[in-house]
Amino acid sequence: MPVTLYRMSIVPFIRGLENLSHILTKGSSAGPTIPASQLLSARLHPDMQGLAYQIQRVSDITKGAVVRVAGLDPVAMADTETTFEELQERIARTLELLKRVKEEDMEGKEEQEVIIKTMAGERKFTATDYLLQFAIPNFYFHVVAAYAILRKEGVNVGKMDYLVGGHQ
Repeated sequence: MPVTLYRMSIVPFIRGLENLSHILTKGSSAGPTIPASQLLSARLHPDMQGLAYQIQRVSDITKGAVVRVAGLDPVAMADTETTFEELQERIARTLELLKRVKEEDMEGKEEQEVIIKTMAGERKFTATDYLLQFAIPNFYFHVVAAYAILRKEGVNVGKMDYLVGGHQ
């Protein structure tokens, strides 16, 4: 079976978000030993953003990918989540969006131009390069940051939670 844009991005995005939901469930179950407020505001380093921000970026990265490559309409989600329940809802809404993408929505778009605006300026990619060099690495960066924040704060999460989540 050939590797398609869909298989290289949407399939692992769905799996990663499901695993992230599992990890967040473990975080929300850590209280009263570890207060939710402590976890939700925790950072890995003073110049990095906290847990809620990491979840919001994972959601935004995947939403951006399906808009830019699959051509779905943008879905606005305000970055106002302050509880585990609200973060889980955001993950669920993002998963709903991803599950609406069909493989044919991305078929034949490998060379389609994708332009993104970052703080460093405008960047141009083919759809394939955008996914492989920007969206997918960025997705995993923020998933791992969320995992690492919870682990650093003492939540009992391990490698298998990250890799297989609730699929164990």
